[in-house]
Amino acid sequence: MFGIEQLKDFMEEKFGVAVELSEVGEETVLLYHEELDEELISDDVLQILPNPVSFHTYIYNDESEWIIGIALEVETNKSLFLVCLRDGKRIFQELFIEKS
Repeated sequence: MFGIEQLKDFMEEKFGVAVELSEVGEETVLLYHEELDEELISDDVLQILPNPVSFHTYIYNDESEWIIGIALEVETNKSLFLVCLRDGKRIFQELFIEKS
């Protein structure tokens, strides 16, 4: 699973943002496909994610609002997909599983 220490490293390496871990909020929710925003997760990615999917989010505010969401396999917590939003707009995504 993509943990808080990985989040700190990811934000520093990818965006040059030094995250204060004490300022990070996090939440995990179980979501069905119809509950996922199609503007944030493309249809082709949605088709390969399990239904439902566990979605773990990290929220961090500095000059911008950052939301990093990781889709996880419900039974194993295996990371499947990562999406990064800055001020509500998708700026990065990465798929950790193969498309079939």
